[in-house]
Amino acid sequence: MKRISYDEYLDKVTGCFLGKALSGTIGAPFEGVKMPMAITFKEKMIDSMLPNDDLDLQVLWLDVLKEKGYDFTSYDLLDRFCNYCTYSPGEYAIMRKNYEYGIYPPYSGSFNNDFYRGGMGCPIRSEIWACVAVGNTALATEFASRDGVLDHEGESVYAEEFLAALEANAFFEDDIRGLITKSLDVVPKNSKFYSLVCDTVDLVDKYHDIKAVFACVLDKYGHRDCTNMLQNLSIIISALLIYDKDIIKASMAALNCGFDTDCTCATLGSIIGIILGAERIYKELGIKDLTYVLSVKSDRRSDRISDLALDVATIGVKFAKTVNKETEIYNCKCDDITFVKDNGVRMDIEYLNEPSISPVKPCEVKIVLSNLELSDGVLSIDYPEYFVGDNNIEIKPVGGKVTVALNVRMKDADVYYKKNIVKVNVIENDKVVFSSSFGICAADVFRVDGPYWRTEPAITPEELDDGRHYSRLFVDDDNCKKQDKIREFHLNCAVDSTTDYVDVDRLFDKFSPGYNGKSVSKYFYRDKDTFHISDFSSFNGPAVYYLSQIVLSDEDREAYLLIGRSGPVSVYFNGNKIAAYHDCTSSTKENIHLKVNLKKGENRLVLRLTKANSDTEFSVIFGKNKPACGAHITELGYKKI
Repeated sequence: MKRISYDEYLDKVTGCFLGKALSGTIGAPFEGVKMPMAITFKEKMIDSMLPNDDLDLQVLWLDVLKEKGYDFTSYDLLDRFCNYCTYSPGEYAIMRKNYEYGIYPPYSGSFNNDFYRGGMGCPIRSEIWACVAVGNTALATEFASRDGVLDHEGESVYAEEFLAALEANAFFEDDIRGLITKSLDVVPKNSKFYSLVCDTVDLVDKYHDIKAVFACVLDKYGHRDCTNMLQNLSIIISALLIYDKDIIKASMAALNCGFDTDCTCATLGSIIGIILGAERIYKELGIKDLTYVLSVKSDRRSDRISDLALDVATIGVKFAKTVNKETEIYNCKCDDITFVKDNGVRMDIEYLNEPSISPVKPCEVKIVLSNLELSDGVLSIDYPEYFVGDNNIEIKPVGGKVTVALNVRMKDADVYYKKNIVKVNVIENDKVVFSSSFGICAADVFRVDGPYWRTEPAITPEELDDGRHYSRLFVDDDNCKKQDKIREFHLNCAVDSTTDYVDVDRLFDKFSPGYNGKSVSKYFYRDKDTFHISDFSSFNGPAVYYLSQIVLSDEDREAYLLIGRSGPVSVYFNGNKIAAYHDCTSSTKENIHLKVNLKKGENRLVLRLTKANSDTEFSVIFGKNKPACGAHITELGYKKI
């Protein structure tokens, strides 16, 4: 068993959150700068602490721990966030939306979260789990896992578990390399994060230059999002290995790599803070107990780091006496605490595909009820009006547990709402003994018209009648340009982002799916935020499509229309063209933010989407001297440069 005195333990917990606040403040003003910097340290950079979600959410988690203790659930954390935190960037917005839909962990972190699920949002919350599970990597990683799945999935959760394990061990070890190696034991060896850590360590040994290491990491693991986890964890690991336990030098080195600077600096600062302890940092930097700035709602007794650390340590001492069998904290000087026990019925939901549904795709759900003390009963399900599923199911718990599978279907209807809450009641002797609920996100529906394209150059029916359209493709006497024009005409489709193929207002006329006189009209049920043109059309080539939708609002309200795009798009809202983008880019889920006024009742949205390429593909071919023959040269050799 590991042993640590209470005084040393409290000093290291204080150092953890002191380093978190101090280094996070160094990095915060430069968040999102994706370029190397050469900022030098100035004492004014730590004169006053800045707010940081890295610390905010851990204060909320502390409030949950003080109430629930070890038995806290992922739902408890999510519920606390959604009711006590007012901001929601990136993945936080996704988990909040899922919570409001009744979609809870782990699905709150995976559903509709394709862009952000690999972000830094959960690795930055690892410290509290290490501090309350001091020295116990299994317990620290279990806590971190309950946390990570709120708003992430997979690799980012591995990163939070890794950091929690490393920080839990840092109370007893000060060798950075050894801590990194040991903490990799909690990471799946086939994961990308495992490879990242190994590659980063090897690159540090090769270059011993953080910017050289980071350049190599960006080439292999880089992501356009400044908050993506992989690239930022490599900065943290590199700074720790190269600058060891010098909190200022390590923080400045991480800062000057750019990207998610508040998070990289704050996390490495907390690790160094655990190793050094608060008193040593105070002495080395000539500072006293710091205060922090909180941006969430919490009834903290003060804004002092020392008081925050004391409350965290009190939880850690309690756990060391109960669930943490790996560590003894001796000479304790804090009060004992008790937690609220909830031994009632618990309902867990497992979605066997995804927590979404449409008229063409059912939702399969498994309900697991635990601690259910009854001999026989009935499971009564109250579905939304356009849902159909099993109901009044006879149940007989075994060992207080019962599992029921539901196949929920959605009827074709004129109106759909995204939010749909399914109510669950357990009935015994005609009396409701347990009630709960869960959500299923219904698809919204678009009318799709297309594909459309134009011939290049434009050809009229009269020109076709004279039989000379082929000659009009010849633009000059250069043989290759003639060939280019002819082959492009035959092998490709021409599109632009401006041609009006349809009367936008007529897209809201009643229609029957099928041929519309120009192309095909049909319904597209969108069951997730992100979609691809291939989801509703298999046409292979550049083309234009119109997606039309009637959006219902229960009141007049201002709103923002967030649009992700990789190609050109024009946006029409309530009869007005409000935006047009003609270039290709990389989709981020929120490339465009458009302020709109939703009116009570019906609102009309049209997206004109241009599919510029059938695929992102390149090729290089050497052909023989007559372009028209189509023969390739096969007798070539190549020399390495």
